[in-house]
Amino acid sequence: MIARVARTAIPSGRNLQQLVLGLFIASGAAGLIYQVVWSRELVLLFGNTSQAISTIVTAFLFGLGTGAYAGGRLATGHRNPLRLYGMIEFAVAALAIFLPSLFPSLGVVYQNAYTDASPQALALIRFGLAFAAVTPATFAMGMTLPALTSYMVRSLDVAAPRLSELYAANTLGAVAGTLIAGFALIELFGLSTTALIAVGMNFTAGIVALIAATRTNDLPIEPPQRASEARLGAARHVNLIYAATFISGFSSLAFEVLWTRLFAEGSGSNIYLFAAILAIFLFGIAAGSVFYGYRSRHARDTLSALGVCLAVIGLGACATVVLGSGPLGDGYYTVRPLIILPATFAMGYAFPLSVRLVMPSAAAASSVVGKLYAANTAGSVLGSFTAIFVLASTLGTNTSVIWLGALDLLVGAALIMAGRPALRSWKVRWAGPMAATAVVALIAPGAGLPIARSATENHLRQEGVFVAHREDNIATVDVEGGMPAQRRLFVTGVAMTFLTVDTKLMAYLPKVLRPEASELLDICFGMGSTYRSSLILGLHTDAVELSPSVPGEMAAFFTDADQVLKDNRGRIYIADGRNYIRVSSQRYDVIVVDPPPPIESAGTVVLYTSEFFKDARAHLNEGGIFLLWVPYLLTLEEFKMHLRTFRSAFPHVKVVLGPGGHGAYLLGSKAPMSFDAGLLSAVLGSPSAAADFATAPDDPRLNAAQWAAMIQSNDLMNDSQVDTFVGAGPMITDDHPLSEYFLIRVLASHDHTGINNDRLRSLRPR
Repeated sequence: MIARVARTAIPSGRNLQQLVLGLFIASGAAGLIYQVVWSRELVLLFGNTSQAISTIVTAFLFGLGTGAYAGGRLATGHRNPLRLYGMIEFAVAALAIFLPSLFPSLGVVYQNAYTDASPQALALIRFGLAFAAVTPATFAMGMTLPALTSYMVRSLDVAAPRLSELYAANTLGAVAGTLIAGFALIELFGLSTTALIAVGMNFTAGIVALIAATRTNDLPIEPPQRASEARLGAARHVNLIYAATFISGFSSLAFEVLWTRLFAEGSGSNIYLFAAILAIFLFGIAAGSVFYGYRSRHARDTLSALGVCLAVIGLGACATVVLGSGPLGDGYYTVRPLIILPATFAMGYAFPLSVRLVMPSAAAASSVVGKLYAANTAGSVLGSFTAIFVLASTLGTNTSVIWLGALDLLVGAALIMAGRPALRSWKVRWAGPMAATAVVALIAPGAGLPIARSATENHLRQEGVFVAHREDNIATVDVEGGMPAQRRLFVTGVAMTFLTVDTKLMAYLPKVLRPEASELLDICFGMGSTYRSSLILGLHTDAVELSPSVPGEMAAFFTDADQVLKDNRGRIYIADGRNYIRVSSQRYDVIVVDPPPPIESAGTVVLYTSEFFKDARAHLNEGGIFLLWVPYLLTLEEFKMHLRTFRSAFPHVKVVLGPGGHGAYLLGSKAPMSFDAGLLSAVLGSPSAAADFATAPDDPRLNAAQWAAMIQSNDLMNDSQVDTFVGAGPMITDDHPLSEYFLIRVLASHDHTGINNDRLRSLRPR
């Protein structure tokens, strides 16, 4: 019977199987595209907080895991699993087309609940809405692997190569989806069109699969047979393998979250780095799966081999910390992510090996895949949640990675010891050092070694200017001390802000233009300079800051920080600024936004889109002013794009050059704006303003008249002049986040010259 199966099912259908693998690559690419697009849409609805991100990840993974479990049961014994796969792909495409129309309604429900619900109730509402949105589609996605496993695995003799091919194909598709969407499609076509391209991939895969299914009606499947001794030994440890798969999923997703933080440190956090990290992570898994298919033999597929995989993951993870915070910790941002390859390679080897160890027969392949995938995904959900909410904010990123590596080493040692009894001396020889290494890894972070610290903290300590390090569920926060001009606030290793008169004027300029203003909203707290200036001006001030650790570092920059933070005229909200504007009902006379640099960093674009500016305009009182700070770290065309987008939201716009030369203020309002020399002198020349400006090392020490003259000379352009200056061209929108996705434009551009005050003055329309 086995020989007949080998002759009729496998060789004669090999070309068809290659076609199916191609379809699964397309399916994997589509899945990653959906994840990128839908995550962005849900972040806009719920905010870019750790709670919101965890909700989104959980909803995705829950759908995939439950779908895999259900798909395994459905595909087991199915007469034509390829037809089933085709129908599933159609279901994914149909649900993906429908989903965008659901987002506005979800946004309305969330906005209505925001003001009335308690934080706990709001979290439950957020979970419910996220699950309602993405779980149906991801449930269908999760069913695809078991369905194709049922088609591809017709005999235990070919189970290993077929399993590795399927897992590798889907993962390589995810790599392709990550790279194509991240580096090209979103910039060229926008998020919604990119999602439609993914829909086309699913439809194509479904159509081709249904056509191909007409040739596979009577494919025989090998009946259950006597298992080999190695397989019987593994079968006695089925529950142990499921537990190891759960732990592997837990550590793998936790590693992905933590490695992203580790390698983003000091990089500027652009979207291409994140795409590269994810692509490398997935490529390593795919390569490991392919290698398993090549190397798999009955004698090699053992519980001990699975233990070695877990140990390699643990050792590889610990190595990423040593290299990431040491030799490669200060720069080399494109190289550092490559050090995760050994660990991810072992992850890719481990999953098909686990399936093979548990699989009793070819007929049970899809069911086993579904159950193990569900166990792995359940671990992934918990791992992602734990990494965000527990590990990073308590142990820190580096220690968390090391301790998770130790966990994998211990589990690996346990699996080796539970393996074949006949290999007792071999097991002790390998498991003992693994356990010992795990113990060292658990102890090492407590010894005060550099590997337990971020690259930024290590650098500041070496320079002798370290003041403080904090790590929360959003980012790492470091403070550089020294002379006032040297002090910096670092978030994820990037200098966010420093003491400069430019940040002072963010509160003063709107007050000059609207002297009756009494309510100010400060989005992006930073070192608290604008918040402090607003209170000095007598304004009731609300501040919104994403990272909970940032406001507490204000004392490193201002001696009166404690008094400022206790001022009952001010309130600080730890929230996503874009989301606060969308869901809050509060109105203000002035809204100030100083997004974190660099201007192209991932996530910052939500504070530069036309939709955000229009939402903010709706939260201004009559005649209110919106101020956006735009740093000069961009080209002239990029500056025009930002200004063009800003202009589209406000009837009246003013561009004022920063006296420090670091950037420009964009001011927008429904009412005309003009500087009055007398008001400039009165506000900027007051004793309180002079004392405030004096805390900035670049304070020009001007009197009232000189301040008035400087601001009037820096008043670059207004309304019609802005229209002439920017001309026609692209704008930044939620669907086209062009400031974040810029690679193709940069490569095609011939002008990479930066801008400054002098260049902008020379280009001012007359």
